[in-house]
Amino acid sequence: MAAPRELEQDVRGKVDAFRARIAQEAEELVSTFFPQKLWELDCCVQELRLQDLARIRSVPALEPPAAPATAGDGPSRDAAGKAAALLPGGPGALLRSNRHLVELIERVKPEIELLREKCSTVRMWVQLLIPKVEDGNNFGVSIQEDTVDRLWTVESTAASYLRRFSTYYNTRAKLVSKIVKYPQVEDYRRTVAEVDENEYLSVRQILLHVRNQYATLHDVILKNLEKIKTPRSAGADNLY
Repeated sequence: MAAPRELEQDVRGKVDAFRARIAQEAEELVSTFFPQKLWELDCCVQELRLQDLARIRSVPALEPPAAPATAGDGPSRDAAGKAAALLPGGPGALLRSNRHLVELIERVKPEIELLREKCSTVRMWVQLLIPKVEDGNNFGVSIQEDTVDRLWTVESTAASYLRRFSTYYNTRAKLVSKIVKYPQVEDYRRTVAEVDENEYLSVRQILLHVRNQYATLHDVILKNLEKIKTPRSAGADNLY
């Protein structure tokens, strides 16, 4: 059985190896990966043109067939049944999601999760560089702490983006259910189209934000890299 001192040295060696690995990975992320992703995402954003809004509409504005006049103000049950048959997929069949938005969301979600993961690595690196608390000469430490806070904010915002996609699907499902129940109400169809258009714009804005975060983090960390890596100068104490 290993002596306590040997165990302590073994654990310390593993921690030091972890710190070295995180430092190497984080510096490569900031210097190489961040600008590369910035360029890739900028190309993706350019593909999502605002002129494509009309293309994402997936609920046709079908009019129910004319029905003979019946007593009362509401449409006849037969007319409503015929209108329901005109819905995509037919009565009782699967009413599919907007395939354009599904493809776009599934394309953007991995980018959001990747941003969270890489920010977490860089944040851990900066956090491990923060020295012990001492009086004076803490300007570099404040830069480290501000960088950690910035990275944490990016991670939290990215997590909120992932949660909002389920909100879109839930909202759209309720509206499509209304169309099935009230096929004669055109406003429900128009609302679905508006929801889809708004989601397209939101997803495009999210992609813009992810791109901008890579640009900002790359710029800020590189500009302050010296203070982040060496927050306190060795000879600063001699000035006081």
